[in-house]
Amino acid sequence: MAVINRSDLQYRYKWTADKGDNPLYIGKKDRDLVDRDEGYEVLNFLNSVCDTKEQALHAERLIKTLLPGKTQNRNEIHQWLIDNWQN
Repeated sequence: MAVINRSDLQYRYKWTADKGDNPLYIGKKDRDLVDRDEGYEVLNFLNSVCDTKEQALHAERLIKTLLPGKTQNRNEIHQWLIDNWQN
């Protein structure tokens, strides 16, 4: 069950796939990387790592405002959130 829905997100996102990207693609690269500007990728990531809506909204804020631009790998983003949760 999803902890957060599209309507809950606090920031603006693109909801169409970038050129060469497909929201239905399930290849390894798309599974491993999160494009922080694409709503469906952020939403999927938040729902996969958060247990509550409050956690998801806090994680979204950290991702959109503090996450270093070069950090794109799902595992790296998750670890960065753990390390920076108090920010």
